[in-house]
Formats: sequence, structure tokens, C-alpha cells
Amino acid sequence: MALVRVTLGGKRLGYVRNNKAGSTTIINYLGQLLWDEKPTTYSGTNVQDFCGKDSYIGREKGFEAYHKELKECEIRIAVYRDPIDKIIGGFYYCQEFKPHLNDLDLFLDNYQHYLKDNYIRIHCRTNTAMLGPDPSIYTHVWNMNEIDTHLLPFLEQLGGGKKIQKTRLRDHPSRVITQAQKAKAKEIMAVDYDNGWCDYRIQMLIPDEM
Repeated sequence: MALVRVTLGGKRLGYVRNNKAGSTTIINYLGQLLWDEKPTTYSGTNVQDFCGKDSYIGREKGFEAYHKELKECEIRIAVYRDPIDKIIGGFYYCQEFKPHLNDLDLFLDNYQHYLKDNYIRIHCRTNTAMLGPDPSIYTHVWNMNEIDTHLLPFLEQLGGGKKIQKTRLRDHPSRVITQAQKAKAKEIMAVDYDNGWCDYRIQMLIPDEM
């Protein structure tokens, strides 16, 4: 969980990192705008090197830990992922690093127990835990599927027209799950549906003065 703060177009921009919702790609795009010479990829661990040493606030407690700093940013960006896709994608991603995580039904039935593992918790939490309960605090909100179609041109405009090279650093393949698994996942992620982190939209253009 982290807040990335950078200055683009003379405006302070805050991006709340939401793991398993395109965050690696987004941080890569920000780095492309900030540096002429930069690391060729963002590995997931060198954000300060990539976006500047003062850009990154990482705190394990989640959204509430950096709420104050976010409010100080003029532009506040959130990117969410479909709640069911998010938890299922997080499970399969963590499976690569946690060999014992090999049964989706067992994971869904014992979700709170698995969250005691910090790595799993970071990658399998709700959008709400990462972004907060109120989407309206952000000036710009997009679905993960809109990163290249909406967020990328927005960042390019903020960056004075500098072009960003499209980069997919991590794939998010579709997974076939049963209806029962889908129902379990939806129940776990219910807070996202309650708070609107499923189909939320803010139609916001860049103000003329930018």
C-alpha cells in the first residue's frame, strides 16, 4: 500500500497504488514522464529510484495511513479493478511465490486466515482497503481496463505532450471459475460493491489552466 506523489504540469499529482490493478504499469508511465534517462522497467521495488526519492510514501496500514498527504494533492488518481477479478487475480499471482497456495476454494473459504500472510494481504485486499471507502475524494477514477485508453493520454497531456511508451509489465489473464467460486469471491469483496468500486465513473476533463 502506498501513495506516489509527483509533479506534472505544475500540479501535484497523487496516485494511490492499488496492487493487482495495473499499478506496475502506471508507475512505469509516471517514470517515463519524469525522466529522460530512467530504468528501463519498474521492478516493483525501486519506486523511489524510478519516480524520485521523495515521491513514495509506503505504509502497511493501508489507505488511512496516507489519507492526509493525498488530500494535499491537486490531482488525485485512483484505478480500481473489478472486485472478483481482483481477488482471483491476486490469488493466482501469489500462487507463483507461495507454493502452498494451491486451492482456490480453500483460499476463499479461509480468506481472513490467509490475509495473515503479509504478501498475500498486499495482493488480495479489496479495492476499498487500498483506495478508501469513498471514490468521490479522487478527482479522476478509472477501471484498470482504461489505463491505456484514458489514463495514458491524460498523463501525456499533463506531461506537456510527452509520449509514453505503452508497456504491459505484467499480464492479467482471464481465469475460468465456477459459479460457486464467483459467489464466494463476491461475498468477500462485498464492501467494494457497497462503496461503488465496481463501476464507478468520474467524467473529468483537465481544467483549461493545466
